[in-house]
Amino acid sequence: RWLVDGGYSCVFAAADTFRAASLEQLEEHAKKIGVKVIKHKYGADPAAVAFDAIAHAKANGIDFVLIDSAGRAHTNRNLMDQMKKIIKVNNPDLKILVVDSLTGNDAVLQARMFNEVGIDGVIFTKVDVNEKGGAILSVTHELKKPILFLGIGQKYEEFEKFQKEKFVNNLF
Repeated sequence: RWLVDGGYSCVFAAADTFRAASLEQLEEHAKKIGVKVIKHKYGADPAAVAFDAIAHAKANGIDFVLIDSAGRAHTNRNLMDQMKKIIKVNNPDLKILVVDSLTGNDAVLQARMFNEVGIDGVIFTKVDVNEKGGAILSVTHELKKPILFLGIGQKYEEFEKFQKEKFVNNLF
């Protein structure tokens, strides 16, 4: 939504071909913000879905491709290898880790494992119900990567660009 509101064109790549109802969920969000979804059938190769979405964007002059990959347990080596394949095949400009700020101590291990595939930045969700910010501080310290956005609610407009001064002031 932030990109669309900024005047950019976008397309979603539905690369979560594993989780039940993931394609329908992404299509519902796409419809609400007015973007197209490139998808394959459930069980398809996520790297191929991303590849097709990038080809579609290039052919149609679309500014951004947002690849929605399956949520991955950092302990599942097969899923992590699949993520590496998505990256190898598609060479994304930016790889963003989305972390539930309520995850707790596991967030650091999660961040460490995902950083093996090369994380460029982090988005934290559920920040509105995480007053202490422990996972945010720990993950940021571990990764040494910028926080890009914070999810501070359930609505699209409750997603804000990270401002370190505001965050620190809220902690105190």
